[in-house]
Amino acid sequence: MARWTGILCVILAVPLFAATTVFDFEDPADATGWHDEKGTACRNFPVSREANWATSGEHSLCFRTPKWKPGMGEWPACEITPPVTDWSGYDRLVLDVTNPTDFDQRLSFFITDSVRATRTGLNTRVLLPPGSYRQAVVKLADVVKMNVKLKDIHTMHFFTERPAGDMEVYMDRMILLRPDEPLPTPGPDFVKALAGLQQDQIAALQQAQEDVRARIAQVTAQAPDVAGWAARLVAQNDARVTAFAEQVRRGDPVVLKAAEFITQLRADTARLESLVRLRAGFESVRQSVQAPGSVRDDVVVGFATSMEKVLPRAGAPDLQPSIRASLALARNEKEALQVIVMPVEDAARQVQVRVRDLRGPGGAIFSPDDIAIALMGYVETKSVPPYGSSHVGWWPDPILGFMSKTDIAEGDAQSFWVRLNAPKSQAPGMYRGTLEVLVEGRPLYAFELSVRVYPFTLPDRSPLNMAVTFFPRYNEAKPEGGWRGDNYRDTSWRKHKLEWGDFLADYYITYDSLYAYGGWSPDFEVLQRLHEQGRLGTFNLGYYSMLTENPEQQKKWKADVRKRIGEPYKKAKALGLLDHAYIYGCDEHPKDKFPGVERAAAFLRKEFPGAFILTTTYDHSFGTDSVLQSMDGFCPLTPRYKRDLADKVRATGKEVWWYICCGPRHPYCNMFIEYPAIEGRLLMGAQTAKYRPDGFLYYQTSIWNGKQIRKGPFTDWDPRSWTTFHGDGSWTCLGPDGTPLPTIRLENFRDGVEDYAYARLLEKAIAQVEGSPELTVRQRQWLVRAKSALRVPDGLSRSMTEYTDDPADVYRWRRGMAKVIATSGVNVSLP
Repeated sequence: MARWTGILCVILAVPLFAATTVFDFEDPADATGWHDEKGTACRNFPVSREANWATSGEHSLCFRTPKWKPGMGEWPACEITPPVTDWSGYDRLVLDVTNPTDFDQRLSFFITDSVRATRTGLNTRVLLPPGSYRQAVVKLADVVKMNVKLKDIHTMHFFTERPAGDMEVYMDRMILLRPDEPLPTPGPDFVKALAGLQQDQIAALQQAQEDVRARIAQVTAQAPDVAGWAARLVAQNDARVTAFAEQVRRGDPVVLKAAEFITQLRADTARLESLVRLRAGFESVRQSVQAPGSVRDDVVVGFATSMEKVLPRAGAPDLQPSIRASLALARNEKEALQVIVMPVEDAARQVQVRVRDLRGPGGAIFSPDDIAIALMGYVETKSVPPYGSSHVGWWPDPILGFMSKTDIAEGDAQSFWVRLNAPKSQAPGMYRGTLEVLVEGRPLYAFELSVRVYPFTLPDRSPLNMAVTFFPRYNEAKPEGGWRGDNYRDTSWRKHKLEWGDFLADYYITYDSLYAYGGWSPDFEVLQRLHEQGRLGTFNLGYYSMLTENPEQQKKWKADVRKRIGEPYKKAKALGLLDHAYIYGCDEHPKDKFPGVERAAAFLRKEFPGAFILTTTYDHSFGTDSVLQSMDGFCPLTPRYKRDLADKVRATGKEVWWYICCGPRHPYCNMFIEYPAIEGRLLMGAQTAKYRPDGFLYYQTSIWNGKQIRKGPFTDWDPRSWTTFHGDGSWTCLGPDGTPLPTIRLENFRDGVEDYAYARLLEKAIAQVEGSPELTVRQRQWLVRAKSALRVPDGLSRSMTEYTDDPADVYRWRRGMAKVIATSGVNVSLP
């Protein structure tokens, strides 16, 4: 690609506005004062003022760094205090960035004030394809969400990450805009120069179209009914490339959006090719599953596991054509699969899925009441979250139990969630039936469905202790930060509290809260109901803070605790629930707070005997090298959990749990909306079985940023939860009239706990067989197989940061455990 230098740009025909300039680099002083985090010269990310790629005036600032190689710093960076530090009164920061190189480049920056650490500020990423220009617009409301004070902007920290080629990126015209001020646009000289960079891109697009055409011809050679449709799609893309080339030739302003156009066209082309392959593949089974009399042949159907998130409008789903679907589950277990329906030529109306005649051994049936089919709902993200995401847009999340049918637009991939529940009385064995897809009330396809029910039963309550909050809270970025006010809250859920209690217990979660939110106390009506059902897990008696040395403060603290925690303690004791109770507090306290934490724990232990005292205080020695000797349970973040040390602590009678929250991020498992669904299942299943924490803690499942979901599948539910995270602290949604709705993440959480229950049942079976007075040859052989099946394979989870993304690995491990439990010759159950 030819390099363009010496570009002189003049802004012409731009609306006048009173923007406040932060940097325009016309003054040489704008290029001075840049330094690294230590305050010294930027050696690994030098900046220079140059007369190239200016969008305002004649100069810009160039960031340079060589291609990354092993041994080099991974994040070249430099920073500066801007000349304008009071950004209050403005609503946007705008800057122009140009990448004239042949490589993808990334320029990121943090904005923070003089108090907060740099990396706690707002992080903005500008992704720059080869030969591209971007105008980055930062909403200052997002800066406020990070608790950065706009009146005190102190640091702008710019960096990149492992550049794939020599980096040369130009930045110009950094300005602040008030609410009604328009965005500026570069002038015709810049547009003309940028158009010159697109020639190679156009040639690459044209060649890509030729390559796609050839590959599609090969795919459709065996599916002639698909060939004409595929050719029309390719022709549409050809027309887009031709039109774009003409606009570039003329130097139209659309060139400024060339990067977006090229990125979108490449994505659409990849989706087109995947869609053609998907439809051509489905042709191999369509005749076998097509219902008599159905006339449509453009609706593609495939299956996905419950561990996969199928995006509805981004790429074609990776589905394998099949005439059958299958599931396997124990008694008292729930397991699901997804049916993906995708009309490719025209919309499909009133689409639904149903299961019929699921029959098993000896005439046993799988009751329709134990088969739930619901639409997958979708939420729209509108920004890249702090933990990163390759896709911004519609994501699968809420499962809409109040909807069973929907219209599907051409090209949309709609998931139907098919959840089976095997009651404790379900006869074990193989069940076979039919899974139908209907359009406008008439069957279109009929697939074989097989369900195996294993001859053992899962427990009613979690085999792992839990401390998980459900107490709805509402979060937004108010100017002063913090939670939404009471006038925003939708409290309709309260009248359904018993339903919510039962719903949460279905997911092995107890109606509970870690924190003393206003108006919260243990709800013994719900807790006693769960206890009578045999589904009560652990619940909190009340939150405690640290106890200071000040005598007057101690007096007040003790009086408060005796009342606030003492009354629930007495009630729990009277109801016979004390063995389910814990007392949680001193959330994430640092080392300098340890003495006050210990004083609090010592008092609680003496005052409330029999209650379990738990904390997430940052004692990474778990009490082995600290003053925290009165604590019953320590709960580190998953990366801080140490199995060997935890085992030593358990030998002393204490427990070591673990937790997640807004961290950790990849490569550790977490449950954000954008993270793979399988991660929640692996964390609660395979990784829990491998590392054996005594319990799991999660700070919130009901941070809601939206009103009731009353329609779908594309909902208006706001996925933002804690600050700018998506789904963190929010595993549930508010359905019609305040009724509960689960998410695909909550389903995988439960499925992981059920996987862990398999491991616990197998452990118990091994113990029972080993306890036989005299082992037979068959028993010895079984023990070898059982102990092998119990081990978590490295291919499933080698470590907390190395784990599979393939659902088949999870199913393989489950099947192995199920087989040896079923052939153990002993009856096993968990309390």
